[in-house]
Amino acid sequence: MAHLTFRQAREEDHAPIVASIQTWWGETRTPEEARELSLLLPRLFLQHFAATSLIVERRPDAEEPDAAGPDGAGPGEAGPDEAGPDEAAGALAGFLVGFHSPDRPGTAYIHFVGVHPELRHQGVARQLYERFFARAVAAGRQEVRSIVSPANKPSIAFHHSMGFRPEGGDYESDGVPVHRDYDGPGHDRISFRRVLSAPPAPEA
Repeated sequence: MAHLTFRQAREEDHAPIVASIQTWWGETRTPEEARELSLLLPRLFLQHFAATSLIVERRPDAEEPDAAGPDGAGPGEAGPDEAGPDEAAGALAGFLVGFHSPDRPGTAYIHFVGVHPELRHQGVARQLYERFFARAVAAGRQEVRSIVSPANKPSIAFHHSMGFRPEGGDYESDGVPVHRDYDGPGHDRISFRRVLSAPPAPEA
């Protein structure tokens, strides 16, 4: 299995991410629907929030780990490392675009996450989220928020597994509170919130 590296996003990642969205979601959407989905991630997110966004790259020629890696990758799994700023780029394997809210000093927000179809259900999204959490805590944020469509059952289940809890809405769908017309008429959404744990205080 390919070795994975994680790094901070850069503005030049925008084009590969857009192309990946249109490809990775092509199995469940028409080409037009996949293109429309990619419009949810305009370049401005990587112009202004690259420092809080993450990229996963796949390097098939790297040596595979023999034991569990620092984020729990077991034998035969893709072991994550941190890529240096000058390291040659690998193939895009996943991304997380998020930011620390300028208007809500205690809040961080996850806007868009994607993982290559071949690497799904292998803990890659979990590692992206955990890295984002750690950076948010280091920046003094106390909570992370994310918005999910009530039709996206896998994403709802994943956010529950990551410790997110839905906030009260206008009605319930499968027992989950939903905000009606959250993003405009007919665009209902679930508002997820996860409280972050502060790092331990340094010993005196």
